[in-house]
Amino acid sequence: MDELTGMQGHFAKVAGVYREMRTTDEEPILHIRDHLAGRPAVTAADIGCGAGRYDLLLFRHIPDLRLACLDVSREMLAELSRHLARNGIHDFETINANVEEMAFEDESLDCVFTFNAVHHFDFPLFLAQAGRAIRKDGQIFIYTRTPDQNAGSVWGRHFPGFREKETRLYRLEEMEGWIGETGRLRMISATTFRYARTSSLERLLEQARSRHYSTFFLYAEAEFEKACQAFEDAVRRRFGDPAEVAWHDQNILLQIGQTDA
Repeated sequence: MDELTGMQGHFAKVAGVYREMRTTDEEPILHIRDHLAGRPAVTAADIGCGAGRYDLLLFRHIPDLRLACLDVSREMLAELSRHLARNGIHDFETINANVEEMAFEDESLDCVFTFNAVHHFDFPLFLAQAGRAIRKDGQIFIYTRTPDQNAGSVWGRHFPGFREKETRLYRLEEMEGWIGETGRLRMISATTFRYARTSSLERLLEQARSRHYSTFFLYAEAEFEKACQAFEDAVRRRFGDPAEVAWHDQNILLQIGQTDA
């Protein structure tokens, strides 16, 4: 079984618990809202939308939003549809496709978003598809984490093999280079967000065993259980109270627009 097929199976399994297991950051949505202020309406697409946790925030903070939600997982899209409908949101469509199959009309979108998903994409291909779809004054927002940011998380610091197995994340310099190579897109800003996190060891182990990061899918079962035990031991040694595990996470938000040429 290749990695793509395996990942599709992974996301099918975790779709029902994904929103509850992952941490959703509101700060980048507020940042995006501020940069879109003044637009009377926004037509956008969220690529790799998952179960809709960021899409609900987009609808709450961006007035007159029309959103296409694209994901390769049918199970994730079903969860997204239920989630948004339960919250009274209906001005969206779901598209079951991967980045290669993105078929938005040229210059039809004000924005393309992707949240914690771009490491699953061919980055230059995503830029080409998104760049073609946005209007002249359109923008692309990419929320992700770099390898260094990943290494500084509670998982990167204390879960054996987590840094080494997660090889899909892109460095900022790589992303900047690919943006420049398009000839039609430019980096407007790269904003770092730093979050003070607190959780219990019990909750952290629940998240890991629910495979809330797809990185955990890359472990063999026996290897994973051994790593969970080593993680528990390390956290108990490092933190005085296992009910109060504190650390900082960092993520980056890229804002990309068309060149003036």
